[in-house]
Amino acid sequence: MKKIILKKLLFRNYLKTSLISILFIGSLLICAYFWTNKNIIDSSKEFLLKDANENTTKLINKEISTLRIKLHEVTSLLKILKAEHEFYFENIDKINYIEKEKIDINYNKNGAYYKQQDNGGSSVVFLSKEKLTHKMKEKIFKTENFDRSFKTIIEENPSIMAVYFNSYDNMNRYYPFIKDVYKVFSSDINLKDYNFYNQATLKENPMKSIVWTKPYFDPVKKEWIISCIVPIYNNNFLEGVTGIDVSLDSFTKNFFDFDLPYETLSMIIDKSGTILAMSKGFDNILNIKESKIKDKNRQINTTILRPTEFNITNHKIFKKLFTKNFYLKNSDKKIVIKNKEYIGFVNEIRINDWKVISLLPVQNLLSSVENLEKKHLKIGYFLISFIIVFYLLFLIFLYYKSKQFVESINISLRDMVRFTQKLVTNKPVDKVPFSGIYEIDKLAKNFNNLSLELTQRTQKLIQTEALKIANEKLANTDALTGIYNRRFLDDFAREFNCKPTTLSVVLFDIDDFKQINDNFGHDIGDKVIKKLINIIDTSVRQSDCIIRLGGDEFLLLLKDTKQKDAYIVVEKILNKIEENNKKEDNIIFNVSFGVCEYSSNHKSVNELIVEADKIMYKNKKSTK
Repeated sequence: MKKIILKKLLFRNYLKTSLISILFIGSLLICAYFWTNKNIIDSSKEFLLKDANENTTKLINKEISTLRIKLHEVTSLLKILKAEHEFYFENIDKINYIEKEKIDINYNKNGAYYKQQDNGGSSVVFLSKEKLTHKMKEKIFKTENFDRSFKTIIEENPSIMAVYFNSYDNMNRYYPFIKDVYKVFSSDINLKDYNFYNQATLKENPMKSIVWTKPYFDPVKKEWIISCIVPIYNNNFLEGVTGIDVSLDSFTKNFFDFDLPYETLSMIIDKSGTILAMSKGFDNILNIKESKIKDKNRQINTTILRPTEFNITNHKIFKKLFTKNFYLKNSDKKIVIKNKEYIGFVNEIRINDWKVISLLPVQNLLSSVENLEKKHLKIGYFLISFIIVFYLLFLIFLYYKSKQFVESINISLRDMVRFTQKLVTNKPVDKVPFSGIYEIDKLAKNFNNLSLELTQRTQKLIQTEALKIANEKLANTDALTGIYNRRFLDDFAREFNCKPTTLSVVLFDIDDFKQINDNFGHDIGDKVIKKLINIIDTSVRQSDCIIRLGGDEFLLLLKDTKQKDAYIVVEKILNKIEENNKKEDNIIFNVSFGVCEYSSNHKSVNELIVEADKIMYKNKKSTK
């Protein structure tokens, strides 16, 4: 058969009918279309991002202005109360009582004087275990003058929950009235220890200005609140602290009820990074949930602040994206959280150093553009299909020419693939036939020689390995019982000493075995040994090893087993021996045992076995 060189065959069938120029023109047209389409889509996305950035910022700033007005309103009211209360304490001797006869002060055994009846004003509690002095009574009666202002503030501002005054000597005046107010405070409470008092002291507030507290839980209202507090001084003496409690939910309700475009998420944080409030969905980004605190006693005994997960400085996501002052590190405002892209906004409220952080999902913004992009892609795919059909007729001629060529090569290659699969499964392999192509025939010849050589070597290797395994098993096995012998123990000890793990050993010795041999014969003795091995084998795991050390002495290796668990295995074996001894026609036998667990005190497995041996013989002596 005439040999044909593959290189000449490829040259004659393909280079003469070159498709390079036609394929190049078609590819160029397709690339031009997709490149133009991409530029249009990118420009549209850029415009949308810029427009969304500007409009969303305007909308957020508008809502921030409303929130700022609310904050300013609260601080303005507190300034009025500050002036009123400081004037009161400067002129306390000139202040008259208000309806003194209608104020009934009771004492609770836990150490609290309190107003019992609601006279339309505040609840009052004086936390003192000492007797109520005349000065204390005067303070209770005269501060009734505060209630007009307290009541007016509550009635005119629905977002304000409560107005109160806490004195330096542990008096609390709180509006609206709380029935049995003494139950709200623990018996040993000191109002100065709580954030609604101590944050206004001279140490924490040297400027004596208005202060906003961190969010804390109010067990009375069962809500998260913030307090706006101010110190009340009388000639540089701190008479107490006046405060206004604001519900976070009601205070920020309008801000979060406003629907920002594209499902934008927002949260308000204070200067420390603590989240004051956030829109629904932000909790999923931070993997946090609003705390639900149950307090059946409604008692104030500690300041319950937001959990640490409500501070964004504790979240790795925001540490990477924001500066220490909570501004975006990325100048183009694009951030990625949990593989989702957002546009970030940071806006200042300017009161209390609060900030609003907003995240606009880019996917929501660009969905319309992406839909347009999909339509353009469909058009592009249609053009590609049209070009393919256009060139299909031209390719038919080349298809038939190439088919003849590929078929001439494929027959031999397919046979070699099939024969190779048989070779892997160790099945008989036929010779690969020749195709008439020089290179393919040469490859087929080499393959046939390789297949023959490999088959012969494989058979020889299988025989050698089988013989080796059989010899090793015979050398490591006890002839009578079929279990491992001392040679196996030596191999195990070498490996274990190099890499120790958890191991417990149990050493067994058949009691009075010599008498069994003398009285019943060695055949019965062998049956006893086999019976013991059968009991042990059915009581342990497949991974555990039973070794005959010699005569009537056996070793059980319990891998990954603590000493207490080893005793459980021994108890199981002893129970089965006891059951065996109860059966008729069975030779009664008992065993002694020693259990020991490998520790750092053992230098080798042999030391472990020696210790178990000592324990076994100690047990044997104790039973006799």
